[in-house]
Amino acid sequence: MSNIVLVHGAWHGGWCYRDTARLLRAAGHVVATPTHTGVGERAHQSSESITLETHVRDVIGCIEAEELDDVVLCGHSYGGMVITGVADRMPGRIRSLVYLDAFVPEHGQSLNGLLPLALAPEVAAEFLGAFRGTAAERHSGLMQPIPAAMFNIAEANRAWVDRRCVAQALATFEMPLLLSGGGLDKVGKRLYVLADGWDPSPFRYFAAKYDGAPGWRVVSLPSSHDVMVDMPEALAELLGAQ
Repeated sequence: MSNIVLVHGAWHGGWCYRDTARLLRAAGHVVATPTHTGVGERAHQSSESITLETHVRDVIGCIEAEELDDVVLCGHSYGGMVITGVADRMPGRIRSLVYLDAFVPEHGQSLNGLLPLALAPEVAAEFLGAFRGTAAERHSGLMQPIPAAMFNIAEANRAWVDRRCVAQALATFEMPLLLSGGGLDKVGKRLYVLADGWDPSPFRYFAAKYDGAPGWRVVSLPSSHDVMVDMPEALAELLGAQ
């Protein structure tokens, strides 16, 4: 049995792993689903001053408070930025990293900085314009959620996802991740899960980049971007085998 920490993506909260976590716990695993400051049930803490560093510390705090070791650490989408920072700081406590249709940053890269690498220029410009535009329009420093339909989330689940997602600080997307170096290489197992049921997806770039790379395994699922919502059984099976 494993200690599994499930890290959500932008605008979501630990709630999005509800079904996946239930299946994993029923199989005997210890599962934590921390929610980042400012979203989910912590939306009352929302502030434009929240950064990527805040969220890295949120997850580190969860692992330390729960006294977890030999952790399978899974990050969805923006959560790939977070788990990379966590693993860099506590590699000795991480057994495996799972990037779930997620960004995989290197030192000094931000999420917004990765988009032009992973998408066609005109698509990246559209995404970046939406990110900065909604924050400027509302004079809030917060980026509004992208609708579930754009990620091809199953129609039966779209209303739930749209209802639960909230705005997130623009600074979390624009802050570069600072890595100490060498930490990630100490994590022996790295799995990339590509959600192959939606486009335009920036995550095909990362799946291709790490396919065949030392220490990596790449798998694809015929899912929307929110694999944990639309295919919890398949995801739980993958995580349980890590």
